[in-house]
Amino acid sequence: MLSSLNRSLISTARITSGKRAIVARYLSADATATSDEATPMEIFDQIDTNGDGVLSKDEFRIAVEKMHYTDLLKIKESVSRNELSFNPNADKDKSLEETHASVIGRRMTVTAEVGISKIFPAGFGWQTAAYFAEGAGMEATDMSFFVSTGVGDGIGVAIGHTLYCALKKVVTGNKDMDIGKESQVGIMLGSAAVCSGGIWQPTVNVLQSAGWGFENSVIATGGVATLAFFTGLRLARLAYSPIFDGVEEATYANLKADAALSVAVGGAAGCFLGTDVSYGAANWMGSAIGIQDTYSPLLSSAVAGTSTMLGFSVIQTGENLIYSKDKCWVD
Repeated sequence: MLSSLNRSLISTARITSGKRAIVARYLSADATATSDEATPMEIFDQIDTNGDGVLSKDEFRIAVEKMHYTDLLKIKESVSRNELSFNPNADKDKSLEETHASVIGRRMTVTAEVGISKIFPAGFGWQTAAYFAEGAGMEATDMSFFVSTGVGDGIGVAIGHTLYCALKKVVTGNKDMDIGKESQVGIMLGSAAVCSGGIWQPTVNVLQSAGWGFENSVIATGGVATLAFFTGLRLARLAYSPIFDGVEEATYANLKADAALSVAVGGAAGCFLGTDVSYGAANWMGSAIGIQDTYSPLLSSAVAGTSTMLGFSVIQTGENLIYSKDKCWVD
C-alpha cells in the first residue's frame, strides 16, 4: 500500500464552476479557505504540515481528525454522481436524517425529469429519423439507416435536455442554471445516445435472423444498448471535458453513475422493442405501445418516445428502491 501521496499528483487537479471538488471547510484552526474557495493545492499545503511536498499517513490522519462531520458527509455524497445527479448544493439545509421515503420521492422526481427531457425525446427522435430514412429509400438493413436513426436519437436527447433546462430556468427563476453548460451536457448525452440508438436496429436484425423470441430479444437488445451508451458516454467525456466546462472529466465516481444510468437507458432500448408488432402475439407490450401501420408519423414517434420512457422508468425505479442513500446516481 502507498504510505504517502506526492504533491505533484495533486497539482493536476482543477476546480471550475462546472467541475467541483469536495474539500473540508477547515483543515486547521487557522485555515481561511472554505470548500467553495479553496483550491486543491491550498488544501494540500494545509495538510502538508512539514512542507516537504509529500503527504504522510500521520499528516492525513491529523487532517481527517479536524474535519467536521458535515465535511465527511459531503465527501460521501460525492460518490456515484454525474451531471444529471441531484445537486446537494441546491439544498444545503437538507436534514442529515433524511427519511427513506423522502429519498425515494426525490429520486423519482429526478427520474421523471430525465424521462421527460431526454428519454422520451430519444425515442421520438429515433422514430422520426426512421420515417425520413424510409422516405429516402433506406432499408432497415442499411448502414445508412442505422446511422440516421442513431443521429436522430442523439439529436432528440441533446435538444430535449437543453430545452427542458431552459424552460426550467424560466419557470423556477433559478439564476444558477447555466444553459450554455447544460447544452454541453446535452451534447455529451446526445453523443452517447447516437451509439445506443445506432446499434439498436442492427441488434434487432441479428436477433430476428437468429430466431430469438420476444422476451429474450428485449433483454439482449437492452444489454447491447447499455454497453453502447456507456461506451459512448465515457468516450464523450474524454473528448468533451477538455473543451467543455459543463462536462466533467472521467472519474471513478461518475464511472459508477454513468454505468447505472446506462443500465436504465438499456431498459428504454429493450422496451422500445415493444413497438415492433411483427412479433405478433408474442409481443405482450404490443397492445399498449405497438406502432401500427395505420399510425401517422407524429403518433408513431410519440408512441416510440412513450415506450422508451416507460422502459427507462421501470429500470430506474428499481435502482431507486435498491440503492442506499447517496449511492444512486440520481442522489
